[in-house]
Amino acid sequence: MQELFADLEQLNPTRNPLRTDKPSVNGDWSLDYTTSDSILGKGGFERIGPIVQTIDTTTLSAKNSEVVRYGVIDVPRSVTAELSPVDGKFTDVKFKRFTFWDNIGFDAPEMKFRGALDVTYLDDEVRLTRGDKGNIFVLTRME
Repeated sequence: MQELFADLEQLNPTRNPLRTDKPSVNGDWSLDYTTSDSILGKGGFERIGPIVQTIDTTTLSAKNSEVVRYGVIDVPRSVTAELSPVDGKFTDVKFKRFTFWDNIGFDAPEMKFRGALDVTYLDDEVRLTRGDKGNIFVLTRME
C-alpha cells in the first residue's frame, strides 16, 4: 500500500491544496485507510460507521468524528482542531476539544495534543495525507 500511495502522490493534480478552491480540501471526508493504530482504535472499542474528517480552511478548523460501541451503547465522539498552515500543502494541527454525545467534553491539554498534516494529493474525490508520525491517510469526499 505504501508504494501505491507514493505512486499516486506523484500524480497530484493540485499544487497547493490548502490554498485552492477547485478542487477544495474543504468539506467532509471519509477515512478509508490509515496506518495509524491510534486512529483505528486497535485494542479499543468497536467503531460503528466511518471516521469523518471535516475541514474548513476559511476558519482554519477541522473536526474528526466517529461513533464507537461501549458494550451495548453507541457513543458519538469527536475532536476539534485548529489548523495553522505552514505553506500550500502542510499544516500544523492543534487539537482543542474532545466531545462525547455532543455535549460532554473536555479541552485538550495545551502542549500534548499536536500534530501536522501534509496533503500530498487532492482531486475532486480523493485526498492523500501524511501525518507527522509517519502515518498515511486515504480519504474520500462525502456527498
